[in-house]
Amino acid sequence: MRITLEIDYAFRIVAHLAERQGQVVGAPIIADQECIPDRFTLRILRKLNLAGITGSKRGANGGYYLAKDRDDVTLYDIILAVDGPIEINRCLMAENSFCSRREKGHQICNCPFHIKLEEIQGDVVESFKQQKISDFLRTKNPEETAVDES
Repeated sequence: MRITLEIDYAFRIVAHLAERQGQVVGAPIIADQECIPDRFTLRILRKLNLAGITGSKRGANGGYYLAKDRDDVTLYDIILAVDGPIEINRCLMAENSFCSRREKGHQICNCPFHIKLEEIQGDVVESFKQQKISDFLRTKNPEETAVDES
C-alpha cells in the first residue's frame, strides 16, 4: 500500500475546503493555494463529489465546498473516494483476488500469512478511519477564514 500523490493532493484539497467550511471556493484558487496542478485538482474534486465528500455550485460564483461536516470526514473516506479500498496484498482484494493456495485447492483460512496480513490491513484501515480531516487543519475555527476568496 502506498499513499499516492493523488491521495496526498486529495487530503490537501479537503483540508482547504474544511478550513473554509460553508464557503464555495473555485478550483483554480484551491489549486494555486495548495500547489496542486489544475488538472489533478479537477479530477480529484470529481471523485470527491461522487463520494459525497464535496459538492459543487455552478455559475459565476461557483466552485466547490465541503458537503459534510469536517468532523465527520476521515482520511479513510478520502482514500476510499480517490483510490478505493485499502488492500495490502492481492490475496486480500475484494475483487480479482489472487492466491496460489486457493488455486491449488488449499483453504485460505489456514494460511498464516493471509491471516496476519488481514489483521494488519484491518489495523491500517482502522487507523485511517480514526483520523479526522479536522485534526489536520491550520485553522480550527471556521470564523478565522471567513474572508471571501472568490
